[in-house]
Amino acid sequence: MRRGRGRAGLPAALAGGRASARPRAALVASPAPRLARPALVAPLSLRLARPVLVASLALAVLGPLACRGERAISTSASSSASSPAASLSAAPRPPSPRLTDPRWRLAAGDDPLERARLAEAEGATGLLAGLEDGGDIALTALGALPYADDADLALAPLAERARAASGPSLTPLLEALLGIAGRPPRPREPLDPDGVRAAAAALVELSGRRGLPAEQRALAISAARALAEKGLVDPRDIPADLDPAGPDAGSAGAQAPRP
Repeated sequence: MRRGRGRAGLPAALAGGRASARPRAALVASPAPRLARPALVAPLSLRLARPVLVASLALAVLGPLACRGERAISTSASSSASSPAASLSAAPRPPSPRLTDPRWRLAAGDDPLERARLAEAEGATGLLAGLEDGGDIALTALGALPYADDADLALAPLAERARAASGPSLTPLLEALLGIAGRPPRPREPLDPDGVRAAAAALVELSGRRGLPAEQRALAISAARALAEKGLVDPRDIPADLDPAGPDAGSAGAQAPRP
């Protein structure tokens, strides 16, 4: 038995299924379009004020920290820069080569011949440089200076040191000044006439210091009088309060060693 055909010769069941499906499809409602939520738009002044407020807060919080960091960096840089200078100034001085020099070691005794040999080898300039070593080297240099041929060059530097010295350190300086000033005149022009006159004025000043011990004042007075005999200072400017009473009062004082 033939099956019945519907529209356009299609099977009735298929045609009926499509027919019944159409109304079912028509019943499905299409979703309604969703309305967009209106955006809240801030006023323009408020939008511009927020970045400014944030920036000011950041400056207020981070500004002091940055300043502290810069101060710390500058402090560390200055300390690092000054540390080499401090380390250099604190570095100990190397031992003087004069400590092991045979000439300086031999002249450290009381032998005038060895002192004269050292003075001939070093001259006044070399002996003055030995004063910077201090200690026994300085005492050896002071003991040898009166034997140097150009010892007049040492009068002014020794007088300046004597002005600044005090206590026991002044005595060897005055002894060296007396030894140089009391030497016999040399048959030549003075090597440093201005320095000799400055030393004479310093000796007159030292001889008038009432606070010095009598022994040190006597050395200064004798050295000043030795220069007065050479016409370098007025003898009336030299104090005479330490002179003993008697006819020989004008020549009283310590005696200079004769090289």
